[in-house]
Amino acid sequence: MLNKKRGYTAISAVLAATVALAGCGSDKGDGKNAANDGKAAAPNNNAPAEGYTLPIVKDGSVTLSIAARDFPSPYSYTKGFPVWQEIEKRTGIKINWIVTPNDQYNDVMNVKLAAGKDLPDIITLPTADPVKTADDGLIIPLDDLIHKYAPNISKFLKDNPEIDKKMRSPDGKLYAISSVTSGVAFSDPYGILIRQDWLDKLGLKEPKTLDEWYTVLKAFKEKDPNGNGKPDEIPFVPDLKLRGLTIFGSAKGLHLFYSSGYYPDKSGKVQFEWLKPEAKELVVWLNKLYKDGLIDPEFMTKTSDATRANITRSEAGVTNRFLNGKPSFESAMKKAGEQSVVWNLTVPPAADGDKGFYEKYGPISGWYGISKDAKNKEAAIKFLDYIYASEEGNRFVTFGIEGKSYTMVNGQPKLTEFAYKNPEGLDINTALRSLGASPTMPWIRATEGPLSSLVKEIMALDPKSAEQAKKVESYLIESNPYSLPSVEESETLARYQSEITTYVDSTIAKFVTGVEPIDWDKFTNQVKALGIDKVLQVKQKQYDRYKK
Repeated sequence: MLNKKRGYTAISAVLAATVALAGCGSDKGDGKNAANDGKAAAPNNNAPAEGYTLPIVKDGSVTLSIAARDFPSPYSYTKGFPVWQEIEKRTGIKINWIVTPNDQYNDVMNVKLAAGKDLPDIITLPTADPVKTADDGLIIPLDDLIHKYAPNISKFLKDNPEIDKKMRSPDGKLYAISSVTSGVAFSDPYGILIRQDWLDKLGLKEPKTLDEWYTVLKAFKEKDPNGNGKPDEIPFVPDLKLRGLTIFGSAKGLHLFYSSGYYPDKSGKVQFEWLKPEAKELVVWLNKLYKDGLIDPEFMTKTSDATRANITRSEAGVTNRFLNGKPSFESAMKKAGEQSVVWNLTVPPAADGDKGFYEKYGPISGWYGISKDAKNKEAAIKFLDYIYASEEGNRFVTFGIEGKSYTMVNGQPKLTEFAYKNPEGLDINTALRSLGASPTMPWIRATEGPLSSLVKEIMALDPKSAEQAKKVESYLIESNPYSLPSVEESETLARYQSEITTYVDSTIAKFVTGVEPIDWDKFTNQVKALGIDKVLQVKQKQYDRYKK
C-alpha cells in the first residue's frame, strides 16, 4: 500500500526512461466509434468498463495540458500537426502541448516535479520509477479510472497479462501506462549498423569476434573506404555516448546495454557484471580501439544529431542504432549524392566459439501518468484510452492521415507512397512524423494481434530491412527481467544506485580514453564501498517477484 505523502518531494531519476521515437499499432474495426468497441473487463476486475462516445466532451470545452518530449528538429508538436488536429476534432479536447527537446526533458521535468505544483494534466515521466512518483503524491492511481472509463486499455491489459504485470507496482496497482514495444523488438531491433558497401569495397567480411572487429575498424581508418583521398573516416561513431560502447559487451557475455550490467546468472542470482573480470577485458579492448583512433574521440560529448551528421557526410563506418537507421541513413545519404551506400545490421559480437546476443528493446518503454493537478481526470483517462488503445486513435498516431499517408484496403490500413516513397526523400518514420504520427506519446506495437499491423506493414514494404531483422532474430534475449520496485526499494535505489552509476560511467569513460590507467582493483573496491550489495538485494527481490 502506498503511503501518500502530503509534501511533494523531489523525484529521483535513478534510471533514465528509454524512449524511442516510433509509432504504435492498430486495432480492428471501422474506426467510426472506436471508443465503443465493446465492453471489456478491467484489469483484476470482472465487472465491465463503461464505454463512451465521441466526442469525449463538447468541442473545446476541455483543454488538457500534456508534458512530452518534443519531436527532433525540424518537427514540433507546437506547430499543429494534422494528426493531432484531427484528434482534437474527434475527441473535442484541446491540447496545450508543453514540450521540451528530448535531451533536456528529464532535467526540465524533474525541476517541475520537485516544485510539486501547477503540474500538467498528463505527464511523460522523466524516471523509470512511477511508483516513487506516485508515492510522492504527484501522479494518481489509474485502476479505478481505467475500470470506469477506459474500455480499450482494459481489454488490452486483459489480453496481454505479461504487459499488465510489467506495468504494475508491487502493491498490484497501476500508476502509469507505458508504450508497448514487443513488436518493435523483432521488427526494429537495436544493434550495430555497419557500412556494408565499405566492407565490400575493401574485400572484408562482416566481423563477428572482437579480433575481427578490430581488423575491420582498422581498415576503415587506413584504407580510405569513402574514396575521397582524405583521412577523414571515423571507424566507430557511437550513439548514446559511453552506453553505445557497451553493446560490444555481448562478446564477453555481459548485459551492459539495456540491463546496465544488472543481470541474473544461470542460477538466478542477480550480478553486477561491471565487477566481472570479463568487464575489464572489454574495457582493455575498448581502450586499445580508442588509442588507435578507431572510436570517435568526441564520443562522450556528441549528441545524436552530431553523430548523424558524421554518418550523412560519409565519415562513419559503424554506429549503434535501431534497424530503422538503415533506411533513414541510406535515404539521407543518397539525397546528398552517395548513391552506393548500404547500411546493414551486424550479428552481435561474440567470443570465439560462443554466440553473441542483443538485448531486446522493451517490452515496455517510458511512463505516462495523470497528475494530481489534473482538473478533469475522467477526460484525461478517456483521452489516453482513445490515442493509446482504441482502433481509431491508434490508427491516427500509427498511420497518420487517411488518404495522405495510408488508405484502407479490405478493412486494413495500408501505407501510401507518401510514407514509403516520400517525394521529399523522407524515410517511413520521418514521413509519418511530419504529420504528427510516430509520436513520443504512449503507443502500442504488439507482436501479434490487431495492434501489430504497422509492424507487419513496414516489414512488407521494406523487405531489405525485414531480411536484416530476421537475420538477428535468434540472437535476441530478454533484458531487464524485473518487476517495478516498491517504495522502500525505490528509496534504496535512489540512495545507492545513482551514485554507483555516476561513478561507474565516469570511471569507465576515463579508462577507455586513457585519462586514467586501468586500476580494476581500485574500481571494484570503490563500487563495493558505494553499496552495490544494497542495490543487488533490491534487484534480487525485483527479479524474484517477476519470475513468480
